[in-house]
Amino acid sequence: MNALLRQVLALALGCALALGVCAEPLQTVLMVSIDALHPAALRPDVAPTLETLQHPGQFTLEGRSVNPPQTLIAHTAMLTGLTPEQSGKQDNNWKPGQAQVTHETLLDVAKRQGFDTAYFYAKPKLGYLVSASISQQALARDDGVEQAQEFLRQLGPRFVFLHLSGLDDVGPDAGWLSPQYLEELRYIDRSLAPLIAQVRGRGTYLMLITSDHAGHDRLHGTNHSEDFKLPVLLEASQALPGWVSDGLSITRIKPVVQDAMNLLGKMP
Repeated sequence: MNALLRQVLALALGCALALGVCAEPLQTVLMVSIDALHPAALRPDVAPTLETLQHPGQFTLEGRSVNPPQTLIAHTAMLTGLTPEQSGKQDNNWKPGQAQVTHETLLDVAKRQGFDTAYFYAKPKLGYLVSASISQQALARDDGVEQAQEFLRQLGPRFVFLHLSGLDDVGPDAGWLSPQYLEELRYIDRSLAPLIAQVRGRGTYLMLITSDHAGHDRLHGTNHSEDFKLPVLLEASQALPGWVSDGLSITRIKPVVQDAMNLLGKMP
């Protein structure tokens, strides 16, 4: 009998003797940011996989990005819970070798709570958010879903942040909510289906699917009201309070995920 198996059996026996039952700790947290996703595109005929995450009280199609609603600024707000003014990240640019985030992110929180962490991102500028708390990170333009699946095949508590970027290319080329845009979302939805199923089969879990901004016509990152829109879809293996409501700011995603992780970690 190897050492790992002995440890697992000893832990199970200790729980059984002390409590009669042993609550399973939170095993998986998956966050997915679908760059440039307009919530109006989340229709059953376009995104049936994401439709399954739209539970009452746990989703909104009326979330709101920061000003300006641009990729790096919004993702910094998402992961730090800080406005651009608070974080100091008010531009949409970063290159390797430049200073990276210094504020606490959700990946730092997860690492402190004992999770192995992964950060897969499709745009080089999101390297700004890489920190020492990340166990595995990669610029993954085309294979982020596959890398996330491989990371989750390993044992132990795992936290994954996955950024997908196809819509941010199609939107400016063909228009937000155009037939080409909807077809790209169909592809993303199909790609995510096995990853979401994997998370659901991995024990106690938390999933949050969102975006950084939307767009209008062939434009984004402007002051147009459509550009600020984003969805927030939350699902867990156990019931959670109704923390997601219309008007939810992207800066509220960090505390919502932290609260859900803390609650799920205490549930029997």
